[in-house]
Amino acid sequence: MFRKIAFRIAVLVLLSLLINGCLTTENKLYSFKINPDGSGSGTVIFENIVSEEDEGKDVSFDDFGELIDDYVNGTVFETDNPGYNIKRKEIYEENGKLYGKFVFTFDNLEDAGFYRYEDCSCAPVMYYMGSLSETLLDTNGNYLGYDRDFPIIVWPANATEFSFKTNVKEDMSDAHSLLPLYKTWKENQ
Repeated sequence: MFRKIAFRIAVLVLLSLLINGCLTTENKLYSFKINPDGSGSGTVIFENIVSEEDEGKDVSFDDFGELIDDYVNGTVFETDNPGYNIKRKEIYEENGKLYGKFVFTFDNLEDAGFYRYEDCSCAPVMYYMGSLSETLLDTNGNYLGYDRDFPIIVWPANATEFSFKTNVKEDMSDAHSLLPLYKTWKENQ
C-alpha cells in the first residue's frame, strides 16, 4: 500500500516538473470496416511507442506520464479525431515493444477521413494521406503517390474493409522505449 502511494506521489512530483519531450511511435496500423449505411468501425494501433530526446536529454518518464494522463486517461486522441466515437483504448506489450490501441466507431465515411462522391456508388473510396506526416508502408488499397506526387489511397467503390500501415519515426537512434516504464506502471496498478 505504501509503495503504491509513494510511487504515485513521485509520479505527480516529477510530472509537475514536466520537460516537453516528444512522445512518438515507430509505426501506425489503421483498419476500418464500413457498414452498408456508411457508418463503421475502426482501429488505430501505435506500434513501438517511444520518447524522443529533448535537446539531448532523456525525457521518457515525462513522456510516459503524458501517454497515460493525456491519451489513456485523457481525451487527446478524441480531440484530434472528433469523428471517432472511442469505444476502447489500451496500452500493452507485444514482441518487446509498447503498443497503443484505439478502437472506435464512426457515423459516416467522412468522419473517418475517407472521401466518396455523394450519390454515386460507382466512385472509388479515397483517403488523402497528405495531411499525415507519415510514410505509407503498406495498404490493401491502391496508393497513387508511388508514381507521382498524389498522396491518395483508393479502393473500389464496393470495398468494405480498408487498411494501411505507416511509418512515423524511421530513425530510432534518439528514441527511448517506454516499455520499462509501462511494466513498472502496470505492476503498481
